[in-house]
Amino acid sequence: MRRIECISLATMQPSPLPQASVICLGNFDGVHLAHQALMHEAVRIKQEKLPDAAACALCFRVPSSDLLKGTPPAHLCTMEQKLEYFRDAGMEYAILVDFSAIRAFSPEAFVSEILKATCGCVAAVCGFNYHFGYKGAGDAEKLKALLDGKAWVQDEITVDGLTVSSTNIRAMIADGRVKAAAALLGRPYAMRSTIVRGKGLGHKMGIPTINQYFQDGILPPKAGVYITDCTVNGHTYRGVSNVGVHPTVDFGAALNCETHLLDCNEDLYGKSATVHFLERLREEEKFDSLAALTSQIAADIRAAKDYRTL
Repeated sequence: MRRIECISLATMQPSPLPQASVICLGNFDGVHLAHQALMHEAVRIKQEKLPDAAACALCFRVPSSDLLKGTPPAHLCTMEQKLEYFRDAGMEYAILVDFSAIRAFSPEAFVSEILKATCGCVAAVCGFNYHFGYKGAGDAEKLKALLDGKAWVQDEITVDGLTVSSTNIRAMIADGRVKAAAALLGRPYAMRSTIVRGKGLGHKMGIPTINQYFQDGILPPKAGVYITDCTVNGHTYRGVSNVGVHPTVDFGAALNCETHLLDCNEDLYGKSATVHFLERLREEEKFDSLAALTSQIAADIRAAKDYRTL
């Protein structure tokens, strides 16, 4: 594996590193509002002070938490989604670093060898709680010193008194509070994976569904039924999604996301779909009969049709 890879966010293809760069530093799990603030600051610095430099986001290809923690936290997005979020926040390039190759670097070596010599860093932006180098020995003030003052530090960002952080967002999603998580993310929480064939029971009930499994390492919302928007094949449809194991009809099934798409009759098997979780409706339930399940799903569909996003 290469120690450093550069991705052009315009093409989503590998690219040579820019000669000069304004670099955002972080893990960027979920690319939430605080991460976006870093990137907007990098764009401002580029435009006002360093117009010949490229705005870049630098992170580890595999998050350091995956290697340093016995039980690493589940992630809020795939790398594919992360790159798209970088692009949407104004970044021109993503610089992906192999953590294993540099984990023993001192803060000084990281700045001199990676940021300056390899990535052409002429300025950097980081969060107030950023740490880097062996055992996290470097902090934001150390970064400023090593870059001769050419580092900007983003203060803590809060929403309704709560710190915007990946940790807080994970807790919300695990508890099913997807609307609260969206306020910190700046967008609805979304999962992306390939549509696979199920048992066809929804179609037999007159409520066809698409079936998806969460990618390894990605955090599923708390089991239950959600109002969602689903983007697939270039279109976005309102949907009702069940995250769970189908206790009424399929005891012992693996956790998946099963979505009924409103006003869609396409054959979507094998397509990649992104499900955006808007609001949790209820717990997943085991019904006494298919008729009772069908009646409840009809009520869920009515709620989804009536739901209005701000």
